[in-house]
Amino acid sequence: MGLQRIAHHLKTARVRAVFLFDGPRDWQAFHKNAVINQLPTALCLSDNESNDIAVHRYRDYLGSSNDFVVLEFTEVIHADALAALAGTVNGGGILFVFLPEAVTPFKKRLLASSVNFARIEILKPDTDLKALTQELAGSNLPKSKKISLPNSTQKTIIEKMIDLPGTCHILMADRGRGKSTTLGLACQAWIRNYRGRELVVTGPRPSATTTLLEHAAKSVRFVPWDKLLSDYAPQSVRLIIDEAAAIPMHVLQQLVQRFTVWAVASTVDGYEGCGRGFAVRFVEWLQQQRTCKLHDLTEPMRWSVNDEVEPWLNQALLMQAHHQKNDHSIFTDTQSSTTFQDTHASELSEYDLQEVITLLLEAHYQSSPNDLRLLLDDQQQRLVLARRQDSIIGVIWYSLEGQLPQELQQPIVDGKRRLNGQILPQAIAFYLQQLEVLSWRWWRVTRVAVHDKVRRQGIGLELLNELKKLSLHAQVDALGSSFGASPDVLEFWRQSPYKIVRMGRKLNMASGYPNAILALGLNDESRELIERLHQYCNAELDWRNHVDVSVNTAMYRIARAVLVGFAYGNLPFTEAQFAWNVCDKKYPIKASGVTLPGQILNVAEDLARLTQKYGYSSQQTMQNQLRQIAREYLELTR
Repeated sequence: MGLQRIAHHLKTARVRAVFLFDGPRDWQAFHKNAVINQLPTALCLSDNESNDIAVHRYRDYLGSSNDFVVLEFTEVIHADALAALAGTVNGGGILFVFLPEAVTPFKKRLLASSVNFARIEILKPDTDLKALTQELAGSNLPKSKKISLPNSTQKTIIEKMIDLPGTCHILMADRGRGKSTTLGLACQAWIRNYRGRELVVTGPRPSATTTLLEHAAKSVRFVPWDKLLSDYAPQSVRLIIDEAAAIPMHVLQQLVQRFTVWAVASTVDGYEGCGRGFAVRFVEWLQQQRTCKLHDLTEPMRWSVNDEVEPWLNQALLMQAHHQKNDHSIFTDTQSSTTFQDTHASELSEYDLQEVITLLLEAHYQSSPNDLRLLLDDQQQRLVLARRQDSIIGVIWYSLEGQLPQELQQPIVDGKRRLNGQILPQAIAFYLQQLEVLSWRWWRVTRVAVHDKVRRQGIGLELLNELKKLSLHAQVDALGSSFGASPDVLEFWRQSPYKIVRMGRKLNMASGYPNAILALGLNDESRELIERLHQYCNAELDWRNHVDVSVNTAMYRIARAVLVGFAYGNLPFTEAQFAWNVCDKKYPIKASGVTLPGQILNVAEDLARLTQKYGYSSQQTMQNQLRQIAREYLELTR
């Protein structure tokens, strides 16, 4: 194919093209090599073990601007990477996507949606490449107006930012709208107009702020957010936050509370690990903390308004999904009964699928296009829908887990193996050293989402009750969930019969809260064990709050198992501190003749601080020594 010729023609109109390669692996490999040979500057990412960049590193290139991008998916389509890197392709550029051979609902969706848009081309082994080249290189393209920087909208925003220096300016828009360019030019204008505190920009990673820094022309410098929080005095700098949605919410809140934030920019929809749920919640919170001004950037700058790649992806990936027009009576009619449907996403109509994705986007901080791919392609992911007057008003997304192979169970407990899609049984087996839970059938509640107009009506709890009925019929052993334990989410779950069996100590980077695991036993065996784990968890929470804990036989057995997991496995010391305390109450360490450093069992700090506090050369050295002491103690107290 004459790719340079096609690109030259596309550039005249500042529109992009996408080539979707669908065929046997050897045929794809031939064409991928041909593309790279013709376009040696192309950015190439792949999920196979090649010389290309690994697909999961796609976030490193969010701040880049490319004429050609090659994405090779041999196993599954990484929808987040597809959406993200398509947004880095300039007008006149081409995105090459090599699809897995396997036919799945998500792949079929991607291919079927492409026929509705110009210059989204499907290439198969029987495609006439010569004819396609002639068609693309000779087609009549819509005219594109010339771009000048800054455009009128950007000028207005920059003027407002300079006129209102004490205001926090919020730029929320889709990718390619010139948010970073606007902020960079505003930084130059700031330096010309004001003196005082230094201007600093932060973001999820340095590469994400490349465009801003280029247009700022040395008027600002980048500082990682973790360095700002650890090394910079409050109010010491005037801060600009770029790509805010890719930074954890609790980190953004700390930055806003500690520094004068002059501007925040973020992508509203799509793939930054959030979407609309983030935008709404963060902006609402920010407006309560600071005097803010919202600015809109709607016209694309990186490509022409006539470009069809973005509309195609929005439709295919449902990145801008919104609720259909519902009869208002659905939300006010509390007399109508709620009906429930257990289904798989691939069985839903387009209308219902869009409703489900909209609910998930609005309710959850970390929704992304990969969720859609997982829901459509993975048979272990299912949905329970709540309907009123046939309209979807709530959804539970649940995952089928457990019944893991016997030969993998001990390696999982020892922390030597980790299987994808087995979150609950693996976490309980490893952190609480409970081998038997790996043989159970689990249903894990991944998300619960209810339409905002019918919240506080008990629909979420009704959905959980319906899931329990379905699970009993399916002879499931236990239900459970794992999530960042924010107060409002915990309050919801406390109204249910689920019981907390573990509360982590580390903060979840997305939510800013520790991870909680809740479970509900559905037979005598699972109910009994979950109740014991719940009591053990409550005792540990009391211990963390310096409340004296009385030890019973069941608690001691769990504690000893956890201590064995630390002594002979890979369980971190911080996960075994409470367990060792419990064991010490039954068989005192001093009486056994074993010596531990200071008050190390009672210090609720992370490994790094403990290592420093007790003078160890490294965390590994400290843990190795403590494991040896634990082994001696366990031998002496058998």
